[in-house]
Amino acid sequence: MGQVWTSVEGMMIGAGLDPKAIINELHERAILAKVEWYPSAPHFVGVDFAVSDGRLGVVRDNTISEGPTIEELAEELASRFEGEVRISTVVVDHTPEGGSPLADVWDDDLDDDEPAESSRIVEIGNTPASSVPLLAALEGIDLADVEGNGGQRLLLAELPAEKAGWNFGELPLITLSKQDNEFQIFLVTDDHLEHVVIHNWAMDSKIIPGAHNVPTEVDDEILDLVGDRPNLKKIADAVNGSNVDDLYKSTSLFGDDAVVAAVKALGLPESVAGFLLGRIDADEVEGAKLHMARGISNAIGRSVDIMLKEPDSPAQPLWESYHSIAVDRPHLVKYFAGAEAIVGTTLLTLAVRAQAPRRGWMKFGGVLGGILLFDSVAELSLSRYLRAKEDR
Repeated sequence: MGQVWTSVEGMMIGAGLDPKAIINELHERAILAKVEWYPSAPHFVGVDFAVSDGRLGVVRDNTISEGPTIEELAEELASRFEGEVRISTVVVDHTPEGGSPLADVWDDDLDDDEPAESSRIVEIGNTPASSVPLLAALEGIDLADVEGNGGQRLLLAELPAEKAGWNFGELPLITLSKQDNEFQIFLVTDDHLEHVVIHNWAMDSKIIPGAHNVPTEVDDEILDLVGDRPNLKKIADAVNGSNVDDLYKSTSLFGDDAVVAAVKALGLPESVAGFLLGRIDADEVEGAKLHMARGISNAIGRSVDIMLKEPDSPAQPLWESYHSIAVDRPHLVKYFAGAEAIVGTTLLTLAVRAQAPRRGWMKFGGVLGGILLFDSVAELSLSRYLRAKEDR
């Protein structure tokens, strides 16, 4: 491939869309593409293409070359299927006048009164063990943690339906999510949503290898321009002990088999699949330690216990000094926390009483005051816990 080819995402929206008809249409045009859709929602069809210099890739004789422009294909597909076509930044809409491609969908949604189900997640990252109790308390979610391969840590949780999002630990994170019949894996490397790598086993997908009848007739280098292998490799590379070939093979499976195969490909304990599938609870996973979503003071105490078992931690010398002061000279902690609380209360009171619109420094003072108040309570709770622990 002498030219520079990149992948672009597209979407087709229409009330009467037939994914098989779209596949046949692209195959007849020898377009290299990947078509994917939810079986329960064929009115939304995702289509990925390869593009170079504004032209879409066509494949014949195992060779990719420039085909129609993005605008040309979008226009022809929208006209052919009487719907809306989006490819990269190009949007063409040939929905019949007065019609709506989603009218039937909204009607179905209005009739659907079934409550949303909870989801189960497994996150893989480098979150320190001592941080997990505080995460559980702050998020209000019971968390189980398991030592993973190569120093990584697994966090397991069941999220209620009203709990939006995920990402409990420190980035980068790999998240396995199972809700209803939908199993997905996310790779989150930063705070930009467009950089999130996702693979969803609940979607049907089909690669159109241009004019060829089957993908095996085309080199992987060409197929990877629209296929799932590059993203799956990113996911596998982020998990210690994983096997990218086995992960790729799991994409041909569905339901429980897909979950079991993907978990095994990532080198995770078999019981992790059991948790995701709802067969066992988080604390029944092999090697799991459960951290209940209790109060902040309890979470601090549990974090301290874990930290004390990590003698190689860089914070250990500082922690030993604090421990000595809290146990041997608790009055110093009380004086410091009291002064901190007084300053925090003063700043917070001034910010609340200030007339609107409040200046930037006043808002900052209010935030700082709240932080100081919270920290003073945490200091006293931690000091009390350490003295009680020493007495025992």
